[in-house]
Amino acid sequence: MDRDFILAREAQLVYSNTAASGFTPVGDSLARWQGTLTYTTNRGRNMFSFEVFLPEYFPNVPPVVTAVGWMDHPNIDEDNFVQLRILDNWRAEFHLYQVVIALKNLMSRVPPTPRGEIAKTVRDTVVKMTESPRTPSSTSSANIETTALRTELSSMNQQLQEKNEELARLRAKQMVHTLPSENKKQVSLSMREDLESERIALSELLASLEDRYSSGEISIFEYSRLYKKYTKELYTIRKQLEYLG
Repeated sequence: MDRDFILAREAQLVYSNTAASGFTPVGDSLARWQGTLTYTTNRGRNMFSFEVFLPEYFPNVPPVVTAVGWMDHPNIDEDNFVQLRILDNWRAEFHLYQVVIALKNLMSRVPPTPRGEIAKTVRDTVVKMTESPRTPSSTSSANIETTALRTELSSMNQQLQEKNEELARLRAKQMVHTLPSENKKQVSLSMREDLESERIALSELLASLEDRYSSGEISIFEYSRLYKKYTKELYTIRKQLEYLG
């Protein structure tokens, strides 16, 4: 299905659903949507902005939801990615407006906390700990072992990702060097070959992301991080190739 048609359909569904109101496209792109949610508590009125990005392979892969600006919430990680149940259980028949509604519902149940309030809470906790008598640590050896295992698993996943990228680049270089000489320019030949092999490698890595996510090999957060990384690098390389002519 044509991507422009898909994005136009999603926009129409958002505009026609009052529960999803408040989110609008960023600039002229229907792939990026942003909205501001307002919450009033006993500490005052706070406003928080969120962005929803529809990747190239949407709706086969879920949108990427991020918090705009620094805030604290149990479902927001250190890179500002928002974790939603609908994203973890994504199906191709789901729509953007449903993601917006799920985000609103989550933030209504557990509103985010501004950075200033976090800092004050941390300071108050530190003061209480220093003023109160010390108690034995309640951290069990099982928790320590679990933390160690998670750290080791994260390190292994990072090493595996680096190996995948290295392998893709080696395959791409081999493909470039087998091209007939008439397809290569003599000016800046070495630079063009390096850029072309990098372009092929990044295209291959992007193409494999959807399969890796669908098979459960990587999480949505890892998918979105790698997608942004590869597309940014690919854009730069294409511009360099255009400059070389």
